[in-house]
Amino acid sequence: MRYGFFSDVHSNLEALKVVMADFEKEKLDGIFFLGDAVGYGPDPNECVSIISERAEVKLMGNHDYAALGLIETNLFNVYAQESMEWTKNVLSDKSLKILSGFAMDHRFDQSYLVHSTPKEPQEWDYILDLDDAEENFKYFNKQICFIGHSHSPAIIKKSGDRHCFVHGESRSEIEEEFKYIVNIGSVGQPRDGCNQACYLIYNTNEKTITLKRLPYDYEKTQAKMKKKGLPQFLIDRLAVGR
Repeated sequence: MRYGFFSDVHSNLEALKVVMADFEKEKLDGIFFLGDAVGYGPDPNECVSIISERAEVKLMGNHDYAALGLIETNLFNVYAQESMEWTKNVLSDKSLKILSGFAMDHRFDQSYLVHSTPKEPQEWDYILDLDDAEENFKYFNKQICFIGHSHSPAIIKKSGDRHCFVHGESRSEIEEEFKYIVNIGSVGQPRDGCNQACYLIYNTNEKTITLKRLPYDYEKTQAKMKKKGLPQFLIDRLAVGR
């Protein structure tokens, strides 16, 4: 069986449509969403609707949580705060109802799914380096933990008591002696220096995970953001993936 995992759409309809079309092309057996449908981008209602219709599992991200008024945005940067206030004003009641039904985590096959960290999902902390990863390996019993949140794809492996390390390729076999933390990257707000949308395919038969990148029309998204008065910083960063 082959499954698609995607995260951090952030109201970017153009990127989401490209990923959804690729899901169809890949003929996947299921689709899992790991959080942050909204925030930053210009099309929150449209993105929430598509995610709701297509994903069989839908997780809560910190921006979704903020859109529901469940956390304050004082810890967000000024651009994220401004875009969240705009998002709250345009989200429909239907979208809010859909977002409120998103789960905090999910267990599937040999994997644990969460937006931020397995240690404290609702604290919205980040796994930004190997020390962060090392600490979080203690907090899940499945072989693989799939996450989003930082917008930077990475496959991190750990065997026994040895310190974890980054697998330097976009594809990896799931080896029995290793545990994995896998950041599946961002569909609509990539921040690893590549402006292409990112998602992951998990093949349970072949026991492989593959990160996939797809170009999309980010200039169309930028034009929408400018028209709707969203921060220029957020507009500019789409072109550079930062």
